[in-house]
Amino acid sequence: GANGSGKTSVLEAIYTLGHGRAFRSLQPGRVIRHEQEAFVLHGRLQGEERETSIGLTKDKQGDSKVRIDGTDGHKIAELAHLMPMQLITPEGFTLLNGGPKYRRAFLDWGCFHNEAGFFTAWSNLKRLLKQRNAALRQVSRYEQLRPWDKELIPLAEQISTWRAEYSSAIAQDMADTCQQFLPEFSLTFSFQRGWEKETDYADVLERSFERDRMLTYTAHGPHKADFRIRN
Repeated sequence: GANGSGKTSVLEAIYTLGHGRAFRSLQPGRVIRHEQEAFVLHGRLQGEERETSIGLTKDKQGDSKVRIDGTDGHKIAELAHLMPMQLITPEGFTLLNGGPKYRRAFLDWGCFHNEAGFFTAWSNLKRLLKQRNAALRQVSRYEQLRPWDKELIPLAEQISTWRAEYSSAIAQDMADTCQQFLPEFSLTFSFQRGWEKETDYADVLERSFERDRMLTYTAHGPHKADFRIRN
C-alpha cells in the first residue's frame, strides 16, 4: 500500500492486542484517539479446532481490561499465550549490536510461549534477585544469604536450561535458513548462561559473596545471560 495508508497502524493494533502495549510508544495516550478516554481492540483467532474472541481496552492512565470469549477479568499474559509473535522492525538490529538485555528479552519471549512454567519461574527469579541484592547490604557472612540462595539456585538452573534449549532450536532454524538462502555463509550461535561453564551455580554464589557484598549486587546468574551470532 501507499505511504500513509495505515499499514503500520494495522500492525501496531495486532501487536498491541497480543502484548497489551504499542511498539511505537509506551504512553497509552499516544495511541488513543483525540478527545477519547481509551482505545478498544477486538480480534478473532481461528485455530484448527475452535475460534477465540479476544478484546483489549486501555485508558490514558494505562489501566487495561482483557476479555476472552465474552468473559472479563483476564490478564494480558493470557493474550500473549494466545497470540505468540515477534516484531521485526529496522530497530531489530539491536538484537545483534545492542546490549545483552535485548537478547535475553528475545530468548525469554520464546521460552514464555514454549514452556508453561516459564513466566512464574522468571517472575520468582526477579523477586529473589531483588531480595538478595537488598540483603547483601545487611549481611556479613554468606550463611545469612542461604535462605535466598536455596530458592534462587534451582530457579536459575531451570531458566538457564529452558533458554539453552530454545537457543539450540533457534540455532538449528538459523542454520537451515542460512543454508537455503545464503549457502556461502556459516553462522554460529552461542548461548552464555551468565556464569562459568561446567560450574555449579551454588559454588559460584558462595565464591562471589565478598565481591557481591561490596557491590551490593549479584554479579553472576541468569540475569547476566547472553547469546552471540557470528559468521
